Amino acid sequence: MWSVKGYENQKLFLENALANNKLAHAYLFTGSDREKKKELAVEFARMILNVPEKDRDRFNPDLIVIDQSKMKIEEMRALISELSLKPFNYQKKVAIIQGFENVTDEAASSILKTLEEPNASSIIILLSRNQKSLMPTIVSRCQSIYFHSPTQKLVNANTESLKEVFKLPSAQRILSIKEYAEKESDELQSLFEDWISVEREELLRGQVQKYSNLQVLLDSLLGLKQNLNKKLILERLFLSLK
Repeated sequence: MWSVKGYENQKLFLENALANNKLAHAYLFTGSDREKKKELAVEFARMILNVPEKDRDRFNPDLIVIDQSKMKIEEMRALISELSLKPFNYQKKVAIIQGFENVTDEAASSILKTLEEPNASSIIILLSRNQKSLMPTIVSRCQSIYFHSPTQKLVNANTESLKEVFKLPSAQRILSIKEYAEKESDELQSLFEDWISVEREELLRGQVQKYSNLQVLLDSLLGLKQNLNKKLILERLFLSLK
């Protein structure tokens, strides 16, 4: 289904949203892998539109990809106007904006109303290096997905440090929440995704007690992607895992 390699957890999340008819009206893809984020966004857009294989490389007026150094308010207004029109060939229109951290403040502000009052026939995918450089009101109105490519050594180090936390009594676990709550949401997403991969491997090796851990982790990851309260997510997670 996907030609882009890697990012299996992110692709699975998007596949499930599409299969269960739970697509967000706007997505925010963050991470340093600029080109792969764009390739994956375009593939996801084609899946949303259900573009036939024979038409994948043809011009598609319902798939709008903007990739320029600094998008200005006039160009953003033109895009918003385009998205307000009915789709040409498919049930929806999808717009992808690469390098959203570089758009002007006026352009970012102008799309806010569209994110607050989305058109049912359009989906917007914003691509950015991180969340920090974006307006919080933009981030809060998007389904955030973090794209990373850590080494296995780093994955092991991250998950091992967390496993040490879960050897502690509940009262001491609570004290550790502050450290993790101070991390950026996209960094926590990355950490949870690494952890889910490790728990899944252990479950497949027959450690059936890991099933409940996996469920709580998946729920926590979904909460982060929906921009729910980090501290509450971490409290539930830290007190539930075994």
